[in-house]
Amino acid sequence: MLLFIMSAGVFLFILFFQPFPLEMLDFNNRLLYVTGFGAITFILTSIILIILPILIPKWYKIKELESNLPFILGFLFLTLTATAFAFYMSYVGMVSLSLYIMFKVVLVCILPLIILIIMHKNKMQERVISIVQEQNKYYLLKIRDYEKLEEDEVIDILSNNKSDKLTLKSKHIVSVKSADNYIEISYLENDLVEKKLIRSTLKNIESQLANHRSFIRCHRTSIVNIIYIDKLERNYSGYSLKMSHLEENIPVSRQYFMQVKEAISVNG
Repeated sequence: MLLFIMSAGVFLFILFFQPFPLEMLDFNNRLLYVTGFGAITFILTSIILIILPILIPKWYKIKELESNLPFILGFLFLTLTATAFAFYMSYVGMVSLSLYIMFKVVLVCILPLIILIIMHKNKMQERVISIVQEQNKYYLLKIRDYEKLEEDEVIDILSNNKSDKLTLKSKHIVSVKSADNYIEISYLENDLVEKKLIRSTLKNIESQLANHRSFIRCHRTSIVNIIYIDKLERNYSGYSLKMSHLEENIPVSRQYFMQVKEAISVNG
């Protein structure tokens, strides 16, 4: 459709502005004669945009065409179009070619070249956008697969002396809180919250969970699984986290507030 519009534009430009001699032709023959210029433009543009990409695909690599039409293609189009116009005028229109007429031929041929460059640039941009979107989908799926694997990953939570161990899937751990010389682990089992005390320090448990992105320290006494954060609330005593499956809120200290807020925004 765009090729037809461009060819029609050349036809109308030559018909109304008459850059080439047309006085010797009557109206009907003039229309037929000028139509030939449009047909030449259509054929050559089709060769540049349809046939050449099949025959010489290396000229149409996206890395070469992200911004502009390569010089060789523009020069080829301009040369072919100007030559075809000159032969058409000489053998069909019986026009005696002069340097001035050839100058006007080149100027007229530059018009469809400019349109071709714009069309080509838009086409390449659309192709680049399409590839970027496909890559984004691929990486998004990879990220989701990674997160799913991480959630299904089994974690061994060990006591200080490693005599006591609790084995859970990452996605089942809701929170970890310090309780004197113990830590209290809240976890899901059959969709119900269970709690277990293990003799350890929160710092020790934090080091065991360091390689799991879903866990974040929010207070000197607490670590939470960000997938269970419902919202960040503010009250008279400061900030706290409302957690799904837990009745009590988990406090958030100023020291960890920014990283908690960022984690919530990233995980939506």
